[in-house]
Order: sequence, then structure tokens, then C-alpha cells
Amino acid sequence: MDNALGEKPAPFGAPETTATPGEAGGYFETGRPRLGGLQNPLRFTDTQAAVINAAADTIVPPHPDWPTASDLDLVTFVGRYVTPSGYRNKHFPFATQDEFTAGLDRLGQAFVDGSVADRTSAIAALEKAEDPLFEQLRALVYYGYYSRPVVTQAIQRNLPAGRDYHGPPLPYGYLQTTEPWDEELLTQAQENGSYLETDEVTRVDLSQLSWTK
Repeated sequence: MDNALGEKPAPFGAPETTATPGEAGGYFETGRPRLGGLQNPLRFTDTQAAVINAAADTIVPPHPDWPTASDLDLVTFVGRYVTPSGYRNKHFPFATQDEFTAGLDRLGQAFVDGSVADRTSAIAALEKAEDPLFEQLRALVYYGYYSRPVVTQAIQRNLPAGRDYHGPPLPYGYLQTTEPWDEELLTQAQENGSYLETDEVTRVDLSQLSWTK
């Protein structure tokens, strides 16, 4: 990573030099997003954090057999995947700090204090209005909730089809369920396989071919 001219390390991680926030967009314009999101998550006000938790419990309604979404520190998770002010937004769920926090402020304390029916209606209104905040909240809540080990355990415990579920495969794959390679078959493949060097590949003359009905 190039941190020339005294630049700070990129918040999201990318292979090129960052730019001044607000000018070229820096690390949010090039490269892949940093695995795990921002190293230092965005901070929300107490009310904004309460809105996120209330939205999480509305999108994933509490149930005695399942972890409660607002108990899983989804606020920190959300803070890792919202693009900070001054950077151009290019990564899913395409939530930028200024717009996202403004949306949380619009919902405000009234949303937090509202009944389950009131909060459900408010979320439904966002969806009907095609407000970007709805898709952003839904994606962040779902991804945050189902990334938690306690939720994986609940899936294994509560769902017949989830008995052998071991969580998301990325970035390392299903390490607990992947069968080991058959060394004998690999040896046979190495003995019987073949390939041509690039210099040995010749162009096929197709000029004499014609289409037939």
C-alpha cells in the first residue's frame, strides 16, 4: 500500500494511493472494499444508534428461540459498512454517511418510542416510497444478523434443514465440511493431463467453413 506524501492508510483498503477526501474520492473509488469493512467504524449519536436497533428488531422480529437483533451490536456492524463523508460511494449497500444518518434522524426518537405496529408501518412506508434507506437498513440488518455465530447456532438448533449449516463460506470456505482431496486421483490427473504452451497454439483456418440450414 502506498502512503506517499504523508497520506494516512486507506479506511477501506485498496492497492493505490488515496486522495484527499472529497476530491478524487480516494480508496472508495478503486479496489475492493476492505474485508470486514472499516477498521474504525463510524460513530452514531445515541438516538441514531437506537433507531438502528429499533429497525433491526422490526426487520427481524424478536422470538424466544432466536437471538434478538438489537442485542448483537449491529450498530458497530452498520458503522463498518457506511461510506464516510467525503468519499465517493461505490460499495454495497451504497450507504453514505451524510444521507444515511439524515435518514436515521428523520425516523428519530418517535420511531424508537413507537409500537411494533408503528415501526412496521414506518419501515413499510420507506419501502413503498422506494427510499434508499429501506434497502440499506434491510441489507445491513440481514447481513449483520446472519453473520453472527450465535445466529448460526440457532439455525442449527431450530431448523431441520440447518443441522449441517456452518455459516457463510467466504472468505475461507466451508472448512469444517469440505472433504479432503483424493491424493491418488490427483496423481492420476497429473500423469494423464496435458496442455500446450502458448507458443505452440496455432490459429485454425475457418475461411472455408460455411453455414448450412
